Amino acid sequence: MEFEQDGATLVSSDGVETIWWDVATGACKDKMAGQFAFMKAGNGRYIVTKKDDLVFVYDTRVGSYDGAEKVLTSFFRAPSPIESVSCAGGKIAVGCKSGAVLWLHAAWLTDGDAA
Repeated sequence: MEFEQDGATLVSSDGVETIWWDVATGACKDKMAGQFAFMKAGNGRYIVTKKDDLVFVYDTRVGSYDGAEKVLTSFFRAPSPIESVSCAGGKIAVGCKSGAVLWLHAAWLTDGDAA
């Protein structure tokens, strides 16, 4: 569970779906299937999630919390199913069940984050 940068939204996940909650009212703002590695990049725009052997990046600037479809911006395929994903700025670390570890750099996640 974590607060978004606006302080008005709480995000929670049970591993099956991730839900955005309005802090003031307790109402559900949005839901998406999957558990997210992080809610935003440095610019507050992207969501990164995993499923099987894929890492997905969604753009939150397109669509809204009214249930609109999020826009898939990019995806990466790992050599085996993904166990864990961790993100920091424009860097994405992927741990696979096979023991492989991937280090992805996507500078555009932070609009020019340096390597």
